[in-house]
Amino acid sequence: MQLAHRIRFVPNSPTLSITAKALELKKAGKDVISLSIGEPDFSTPQHIIDAAKTALDRGATKYTPAAGIPELREAVAAEVRRDYELEKITSDHVIISSGAKHSIYNAMMAVINPGDEVIIPAPYWLSYPVIVTLAGGIPVFVPTTLEDRFVLTPDKLRNAITRRTKLVILNNPGNPTGTVYNRKELKALMDVVMDFPNILVLEDAIYRKLVYGNAKFVSAACFSEEARKRTIIIDGVSKAYAMTGWRIGFSIARRQITRAMAHIQSHTTSNPAAVSQYASLAALTGDQGPVIEMVKSFASRRTTMLEELPKITDFEFHQPRGAFYVLPRIGKVLGKLTPKDELLRTDIDFANYLIDEAGVALVPGTPFGAPSHIRLSYALNNDRIAAAIQRIGNATASLREPGA
Repeated sequence: MQLAHRIRFVPNSPTLSITAKALELKKAGKDVISLSIGEPDFSTPQHIIDAAKTALDRGATKYTPAAGIPELREAVAAEVRRDYELEKITSDHVIISSGAKHSIYNAMMAVINPGDEVIIPAPYWLSYPVIVTLAGGIPVFVPTTLEDRFVLTPDKLRNAITRRTKLVILNNPGNPTGTVYNRKELKALMDVVMDFPNILVLEDAIYRKLVYGNAKFVSAACFSEEARKRTIIIDGVSKAYAMTGWRIGFSIARRQITRAMAHIQSHTTSNPAAVSQYASLAALTGDQGPVIEMVKSFASRRTTMLEELPKITDFEFHQPRGAFYVLPRIGKVLGKLTPKDELLRTDIDFANYLIDEAGVALVPGTPFGAPSHIRLSYALNNDRIAAAIQRIGNATASLREPGA
């Protein structure tokens, strides 16, 4: 049997073998510390769970409108008006979907035609190019560097634009980098976009509430009415409210795009789970205290990570200001030999070495468009972070140069 050609564009993840190996070691009784976690380790706040139970008792087990219940769409619009500095947003601009990834897929399917180019700053969240390709688009990767805090510059953006460019993806705060764009940096990028009337921006802001220190989230859509009309905002409850398993994301866009996305959703998944929508309504409109406490905990964990990492002298990194990731560059480690005389050629080799020798699971940078880097998550408690970095440091110190 011959499968559809599009499946060729869905690559196998190099991290699957590491994940499987970590599970195998845990089953064997080995203490494995995972720094690969892409979700908060907190429980969903109790008032959200209670709201879900109440909704079920009241019969929230049926279909809802395909674009989401009106109350949740209005709650999203109200939050966007307040937090994104976008006063004209109404519920007509909002669609509720089954997670932010689903929202991104709807957006790509609604605006990308075969052959359209989509600019993706690298490092990038690994699903972006896959979704672009499935929609018939062509990913165009624009490298950013650790020295520039992984920030896309206006010159790099302008140089990447061609007559076929349709969309620019901006992930702010970023996964896997933890980068947070400031107002000046975003304004400079949007000034470039505004020079090209047919280009849209997809702003993935799923981590926007997880910022630290003096960092502040600013939306690319806030600089002008035209910027708002050309920006598709992706957000959701997964990260800030520890609701990854509830699968609720939302998109905010001009009405024409919103209608197209809603039409696509009505013929694919239809509505997201009713009970999850009511839980998300409670998340957005209820007590925000748990979010504040989770952000404080993440800030503390970030501090621990940034205090411990410099002890590994072969690592180079910038200080992330958002999300819960650090992306160290490990080029000084590559090319060395392990105690078993195995040559570490790539970041994937190094990740496999660490899971085998140190009992630490992490994500290599290659799947994120960041070869010679690794992604470390600090979505676990301070003691485990410190222990993991010590293990990595010991394992790194055991490496030697060829011929030494």
